[in-house]
Amino acid sequence: MTINTIAKMAGVSPATVSRYLNQGYVSEEKKERIRIVIEQTGYTPSPSAQMLRTGKNHLIGVIVPRINSEPVAEMVEGITRIMTQSGYQILLANTGNQVEKELEFLKIFRNNNVDGVIFMGTLMSKRHLTLMRSYQKPIVLLAQQEEVVPSVYFDDYQAAYLATEILLKRNCHEIAYIGVTLKDRAVGRNRRIGFTDAMTQYHYTPDESRMVETQFDMEDGYEAARVLLERGVSFDGIFCATAEIAFGVMSCLRQNHIIVPDQVKVSAVGNNSLAKLYDPPLTTVSLSHRTGGSEAAAMLLDLIQEQESTIRSEKMICCLHERKSTLP
Repeated sequence: MTINTIAKMAGVSPATVSRYLNQGYVSEEKKERIRIVIEQTGYTPSPSAQMLRTGKNHLIGVIVPRINSEPVAEMVEGITRIMTQSGYQILLANTGNQVEKELEFLKIFRNNNVDGVIFMGTLMSKRHLTLMRSYQKPIVLLAQQEEVVPSVYFDDYQAAYLATEILLKRNCHEIAYIGVTLKDRAVGRNRRIGFTDAMTQYHYTPDESRMVETQFDMEDGYEAARVLLERGVSFDGIFCATAEIAFGVMSCLRQNHIIVPDQVKVSAVGNNSLAKLYDPPLTTVSLSHRTGGSEAAAMLLDLIQEQESTIRSEKMICCLHERKSTLP
């Protein structure tokens, strides 16, 4: 099956079929005739022929830090929805939170036939920025913000502020902080600053003895809470940098016969789907991850289609969802 055959069956010229396949102008009447023939025959354009005509192969690379993360899955879902609607396929690269893997995949996608790249950054370094600046193809940074790269990022500072403020409003005065490494600008540094600013705004001084740095998962949260308990410091509220950490924290508290929210209130950033189902349901601040993925995809498409010439950043909104873990 060729374009010539489709054209003959639809009663139009091969050039008209080509314009239809490449989103050029075709009258509505001819467009409908071509659509019907393609639907009846199951015709699929040759990718290699399309690439020769357009210079595009309709593939994009997406680099993610880990696939067993709900926020990452939501961002990928947002990316996929927009890209699929635009006729693009995705090559997904999972780095397992390894910096060298991130750099390796950035090099692979820079030198191979993808039309653009979306990079979910974590521990951004000069090596990352140097690589991204060397790109001759469009690239969008997702979940971090850098001035030299088009970026879609989340309001991590405000999310942490809101999650801390709700503890303060619920009469918590000795609030513990369980976060991640400050090398991660978004989840680590910005959320810690949001926490400390909220405490300061309400005239409380953050206590380093109540602060624990850990990794991202439920098991890490459990271990961080155990460390906090072993220190013997008092606390009546716990801010957690992620919902997964919070689930581990509440499990540890339960095993140590500490009742949430009666004795200790807990809040977190990231409106994990389990938050409403957990016992007790967890107070969270949502970050619009799926929307962020869609915005990153739309930004990349604009760059690919040369509709965007300036480096711009897009910040997503956040929203508090109070549940039983912080209620009186």
